[in-house]
Amino acid sequence: MRIIVSALTTEVHGDGEKVTGLSYTDRTTDQLVHLPLEGIFVQIGLVPNSEWLKDSLALSPRGEIEVDAKGATNVPGVFAAGDVTTVPYKQIIIAMGEGSKAALSAFDHLIRLPVAADQALAA
Repeated sequence: MRIIVSALTTEVHGDGEKVTGLSYTDRTTDQLVHLPLEGIFVQIGLVPNSEWLKDSLALSPRGEIEVDAKGATNVPGVFAAGDVTTVPYKQIIIAMGEGSKAALSAFDHLIRLPVAADQALAA
C-alpha cells in the first residue's frame, strides 16, 4: 500500500469490469500523474465544515463536533452524526450508522421529556 498526499484526483480508469488506474494532479508540483493499479481508496479531506457552530457546540481542536456514544452533543436535545463529529473512521457507511443512532437517540430524548398537564389532557 502507498499513501499519496496532496493529490487532486482527476480520473479513475477502468476496463468496464474493474479499476485499472488513476490520474491525479500533484498539488505541490502541478504535475499530472497516471498511476496503474487494481484498486483505489480516495480520501477527500478531513476538515469538517463546522465553523458556524463554534459558539454553539463543543468542538474538538480539529473542529469536529464532540459527541458521546449516543451522538449527543454538549447541548441537551442536540445530536450530531457523520464525518463532522469526533467519531473515528470517516466513511459513508459509518456515517450512515451514526446518523441512525443519533436519530434513535433524539427520539429517545423526546419521548422522555415531561409532558405538560394541558398537553396530557388534550391527548
